[in-house]
Amino acid sequence: MKLPRGSMTILALYIFIHHMKALEVGGPTQELINSICIESGDYELCKEIIHKHLDTKTTNLLDLTHLILRIATEHASDTYVFIGNILREHPDPEETTGLNTCLTAYTDETTTFLKVRHEFCREEYERMIIDILSTRKILKRCRTDFQIPLNKKKLLIEKSRVMKTLITMSAVSGYMVKNGNGYLLNSLATEPCFFNDVDQLSNILISSL
Repeated sequence: MKLPRGSMTILALYIFIHHMKALEVGGPTQELINSICIESGDYELCKEIIHKHLDTKTTNLLDLTHLILRIATEHASDTYVFIGNILREHPDPEETTGLNTCLTAYTDETTTFLKVRHEFCREEYERMIIDILSTRKILKRCRTDFQIPLNKKKLLIEKSRVMKTLITMSAVSGYMVKNGNGYLLNSLATEPCFFNDVDQLSNILISSL
């Protein structure tokens, strides 16, 4: 049954308002987000990323760190696929060297963050921090100063900017977990470490190589 145009507008407005309310956070949760984002190098982007993916009004440091690490892994994997698509569309020799370098960089970013997530779940925080910091050097290998269509280049530069912010967010929250920031670690129902999504990402990455 086709709804009248006015009804569709009301329905869309209801869904939008309901979704916005679901993302409202405050109190200790917002303070926690602020404490991470203020050190992220891009406060607004950091907040935008967290609020976009946060599906609860309250969270704690462990859950938020788990979320950030998952977002970083997925973003690295998505960027890997994005670069692979550019290579298939523009296989010119002038472009492939730089693109292949970036492709390898984001392969390494993805696999390293998969490792970081395992370390986080095993509470190997010292090793986790070292591996997170190593991704900064990995990202620098993708310089994006090669010739590809401007729209694709802008998207790749933006994806690199987001990746850089996610790396810093991961490091900041990781340090907070490592240092055991008191009540921020406490949770009545801390999100468990399930790796179905990790396995799926691994399979996607391997099948794309």
